[in-house]
Amino acid sequence: MTMLDYALVSPRWRKVLADLWGNKLRTLLVVLSITVGVFSVGMVYSSYLMFARDLALSWQSAAPASASVYADPFDQELVDSIRSLRGVKEAEGRRNVDLRVLTAGGEWRQMFLIAIPDYQKQKVNLVRSESGAWPPSDGDVLLERSSLAELGVKTGGSIQVETAAGRKRILKVTGVVYDSSQTPSMFSGRSYGYINMDTLEKLDEERRLDQVNFVVEPWVLQGKETAPIEAVGRRAWSKLEQGDTTVFWLQVNKPGEHQLQGIINALIMLLTVLGVLSLLLGTFLLVNTVSAILTQQVRQIGIMKAVGARRNQIFRMYLLLVGAYGVLALVVAAPLGALAANAVTGFMAQVFNFNSGGLELPPQVLLLEATAAIMVPVLAAIWPIWRGTGITVREAVSDYGLGSVAPKGRMDIWIDRLLARLDRLPRPVLLSLRNTFRRKWRLALTLLTLTVAGTVFMAVFSIRSSLYSTLDDAFDYFHYDVSVGFTENYRATRIEHEVLKVPGVKAAESWGFSSGRILRDDRKQSEDDASKNVFILAPPVSTTMIQPRIIEGRWLVEQDESALVVNTETLKDSPQLQVGSPAVIKIGTRKLRFTVVGIVKSTLTGPIVYAPYPWFTGAIQEAGGARSVQIVAQSADPREQINLGRKLEEHLKKNNLRVQNVDITWDQKQRIRSQFDILTVFLLLMAVLLAVVGALGLMGTMGINVLERTREIGIMRAIGASGVAIGKVFVVEALCIGILSWLLGAILALPVAMLLSYQVGVLFLQSPLAFSFSFLGVGIWLVLSTLLSVLASLMPAWNAARLSVREVLSYE
Repeated sequence: MTMLDYALVSPRWRKVLADLWGNKLRTLLVVLSITVGVFSVGMVYSSYLMFARDLALSWQSAAPASASVYADPFDQELVDSIRSLRGVKEAEGRRNVDLRVLTAGGEWRQMFLIAIPDYQKQKVNLVRSESGAWPPSDGDVLLERSSLAELGVKTGGSIQVETAAGRKRILKVTGVVYDSSQTPSMFSGRSYGYINMDTLEKLDEERRLDQVNFVVEPWVLQGKETAPIEAVGRRAWSKLEQGDTTVFWLQVNKPGEHQLQGIINALIMLLTVLGVLSLLLGTFLLVNTVSAILTQQVRQIGIMKAVGARRNQIFRMYLLLVGAYGVLALVVAAPLGALAANAVTGFMAQVFNFNSGGLELPPQVLLLEATAAIMVPVLAAIWPIWRGTGITVREAVSDYGLGSVAPKGRMDIWIDRLLARLDRLPRPVLLSLRNTFRRKWRLALTLLTLTVAGTVFMAVFSIRSSLYSTLDDAFDYFHYDVSVGFTENYRATRIEHEVLKVPGVKAAESWGFSSGRILRDDRKQSEDDASKNVFILAPPVSTTMIQPRIIEGRWLVEQDESALVVNTETLKDSPQLQVGSPAVIKIGTRKLRFTVVGIVKSTLTGPIVYAPYPWFTGAIQEAGGARSVQIVAQSADPREQINLGRKLEEHLKKNNLRVQNVDITWDQKQRIRSQFDILTVFLLLMAVLLAVVGALGLMGTMGINVLERTREIGIMRAIGASGVAIGKVFVVEALCIGILSWLLGAILALPVAMLLSYQVGVLFLQSPLAFSFSFLGVGIWLVLSTLLSVLASLMPAWNAARLSVREVLSYE
């Protein structure tokens, strides 16, 4: 703006410009406080819209299956029979080979190699080529893009795999594909590769299928309901069983939703809550600052009124100042929010394996940010501005900038009595303590921002602790270190005999295993109407490798035959199962009738029921056999347990036992922890934003206090107080506020953490978390609040310390 332009602006608007430019630190603080809130809201909302856009495009472009059925190997004819079922639009088969792969880092990990009969004629769960050869040739493999980092290989390289029979094979990597239907490698712990049907024979596998993906006709669907799809899926299950195939699982997808949509929506909802909190706290800081400006400019308001200014004119002038703060904040926050949303979406696209559509600033996001940056602060500032501009000319010109220290209420009297008992403290400290409570409304707003920030910060640590505690509970349930699954049934005595030969094995238990459907009763129509998936584990009744938490009834005993213990996850789908009630489970073509004798708590396990080993293996005609073995290692060292798993796999394969998978309990636990950490990192980032707002609020409050006490500072300097002593008064005052906010936050953190932990558990795990309060978070926030208080007070304290007696006596 040129001097001529400036001269043409009316005096009241020149004053607004002077207020903006004349106190750059104050303007910076206010703009930053609004910016943080607007940035948070804009980033979260923009991320949500980008997620919704990108997830939907990635998912729908893959022609996702309505449901998938997993079973023992079968022929193409059964796929054709499922395609002919009423309500099925399209059906395709696949083969999944579970084996081990050697990574570039020299570690053996689990891998799925998926064989598709015809890559050129895919219609369901499309696998798309991203680079390299297409389709895969005989003996070649195409890697799913989420597995590239896990394996550490590139196109043109090769991978070494070990088959279930123990033979090692080399597969050439000739391309990269994208399969949105697969759970990303980061979450599943498995890598994915795609081969043709001819390659199966080189991997010691039959040229058959074990998975059917099907899409239902549009008329079957009823909105987002999965029940109609489940009904069709159960008919497909029965069709496979009629072909003398054992079915393991029916996976149903919610229509039109990515398989991880629920997790992402829950994460966005939590971030939204924290983003709105950031905006509200920034608004509180603005109210504090506006009150400070009005306090500082009391005489200016009086002079303006003395020369004829009306209250509504002054009111509009200060509202314009607030609006200008908001516009400046919007200019900074809008592009930063868009960039942050793009970075978040890009990161989440890698984690959850979907395609990111790139940077975008939708109009509705910009409108929301403008509302948050301008309308919200203006509305919040109306009352303090109206109250501040109501001062009379006489009151304004008689204001000397000296705050009263006389007790006015019960709290003041109580504080004075408390300070009287602390008379041994240094005078500057006593003065700081008394000054802390002089402006109670301002103190309340400052404490509110810091307390909310601290409460959320400590609650996030408790959520993290609760997630870990829930995970510990889940893995403490099973007291073994290594689990080995087999592709077929073997004699339990043979399995245990071979396992105990391997050095490092302390104990071993063979378990029966199968899967089936819980029926409401044994009528024929129940098979299609109301059956639910369930896993059946048959451990020895005297097992030491399960630590069941009995909720009702009892555990299995030696004399039990058709007894059944169900976990709480099973009851969600089959609430009719109660202690003493009958239970009918269809396994293959057999219907087994049980009596429920107990209910146990489940954590992260899915629907599982337990049956006595001798009776159950006999009932499914696998008497004395087992499909898995659980092993306790002699060493508690994770590295040695991983090595033991490798030795077990090699030994069993050499002795003609076909191993399907080897799971190390410690490794599974760490992988799930890393998934939990993604959630807690996002929540901590938002908590840090709240902490920044709180620190800005405290800095603004201390700056206001310096302005209000300018003449008091002059009087202290006049009677001999040094600059350092005056600076200490404000630093100690900020410390008092910081520690008081920490104390209040620690008190509130417990109920807030309990509430958030419950909601996080329900949203992400479909059951409440095992609550664990984090005292580590309380300690970290104490250190941070102390540090933030000192840092926030340094600039105001420095300004106070360098004021001279002449400057304060000429203060207006």
